[in-house]
Amino acid sequence: MTDLSAQQYRANIQQFLPTIGLKAECYTSIETEAHRKGLFSACIYPMGITSRSEDGYLRVEADSLAGLWDEIQAKWSGHQTRHREQIVRKMALAIIRITSDVGECTDAALRSEFDRAEIKTYGEEACTKANDMAGRGPFAIKAMRGANGAPDLEVANG
Repeated sequence: MTDLSAQQYRANIQQFLPTIGLKAECYTSIETEAHRKGLFSACIYPMGITSRSEDGYLRVEADSLAGLWDEIQAKWSGHQTRHREQIVRKMALAIIRITSDVGECTDAALRSEFDRAEIKTYGEEACTKANDMAGRGPFAIKAMRGANGAPDLEVANG
């Protein structure tokens, strides 16, 4: 396998990240710690490094940039479905909340949390999920007696 130059690796990453989402970021390092498996490592943050998303990040290691690129693609391939499910669920909840707050959900309102590409890619599926989620009423909060011995509490709607 022929290794990639740093410029080729960078170009691959720059083309790859927008396919994940506009907030996606990648940080690549040369590993200096002896206990690391590879010479290079990369972390992909699908929702950006500062996101508190359940999506977290993906970390890979390899001894060459070409190997690192292959590892990134393989790891993302296995993670794509989970990422999609999380975005759809998060968008569905936003659709429900926005509709409840203002009577309708517009793409402009969704853009405060999602970019245009995400809305276009996941919007229809998120609407279906929102209808499914919201149709499960009436809603209630069931109290569980836990280790702290909290008193019984029941909150019901309807």
